[in-house]
Amino acid sequence: MNKSHTNKDLELKFLCKILYKEMGYYTHYEIKLRTKSYIETIKSHDISDIDVFGYTFLPDLTCHCLGAECKSGETNALDELYKFIGVIDYFCIDKGYFIKSKIHQNARQVAAQTGISCYTEAELRKLLLGFGYDVDKQIKIESAIYYRLIKAIKSQEKFYERLINYIQYDFWNKENWRNIHNFIHLLSKNIQGELFPAVDLNRKMFFYYIAELFSIAILKNLNKAMLESFSDIESSIRNQMFGGGESLSEKRKVYDLVNQATNQNLTFAPEWEDDFVKMSSRFANHTCHSAKLPLFFQELREQSFYQSKLQIKQKSLKIFDDITRKFAQDLLQFLIKHTTIGDIIYKEIMKL
Repeated sequence: MNKSHTNKDLELKFLCKILYKEMGYYTHYEIKLRTKSYIETIKSHDISDIDVFGYTFLPDLTCHCLGAECKSGETNALDELYKFIGVIDYFCIDKGYFIKSKIHQNARQVAAQTGISCYTEAELRKLLLGFGYDVDKQIKIESAIYYRLIKAIKSQEKFYERLINYIQYDFWNKENWRNIHNFIHLLSKNIQGELFPAVDLNRKMFFYYIAELFSIAILKNLNKAMLESFSDIESSIRNQMFGGGESLSEKRKVYDLVNQATNQNLTFAPEWEDDFVKMSSRFANHTCHSAKLPLFFQELREQSFYQSKLQIKQKSLKIFDDITRKFAQDLLQFLIKHTTIGDIIYKEIMKL
């Protein structure tokens, strides 16, 4: 793909992001879809991606997802649409958007039968103009946000290579309960490189992004726990931390056998389990407030970082109530206590 097509693809993604935001969805770009093969050795394979992924947590913590395929060019619309239909089904996306420079009528007919919304760039711009946007100005803003996050993540490759690989290639494909354990494990490892690295704006933004992803994992886990048993939520949370009651029972049996074989008496539960359960229980008591946690972190990440400073403005804070802000602080205190993230990283939020 030539450079002009690459730039046009990005512009279409930014337009889609503006649409998602207007509808109240949080957004991530270029979500990789992976699968594993088990022939001879286990290998991971990238099978496709979602150009723009949108999600929101409803007040009962049900997660609703959008996915978009954004392609420049004026040909192959039908072939690209059929592939996108498979991605929607594979990734269990609730609503799909197919965005392309030109979309032929036969592709539109297929999309209509599958509930996918089709927009050309001109149509999407027209829609956003109706919302009152200065579209070109907003594209420049979204472009700056996009490249700023990429820069922040890249700046931390020296220190958190495994963590960055995880959030880029595994987070959206793993069973959610594994994300919780893996995040805490990866954030608890000694960083590579400097012993006392400088806490610059790039590092702060990187960890704001980590907090956002971690909050997604917590809410998805909590939703499953509520479905299992809202009246005994603490037990349900403990079960869902390991993939459910049956999975937890099997893991404990294996753990007991290992202890017997090695003549040890190691504790099965991680040391952070009790704090995690208490925090999640508080979130469960006010789901309409905890549902906004990912948006809280995303809003601050996108609106509070400037070239030379971090400033959290009242305009961003007014979107959220006191309970949501308190829950955000609870989540950060948990991360600070049980990982190697220093409290200086989140000091601006903790002072709110």
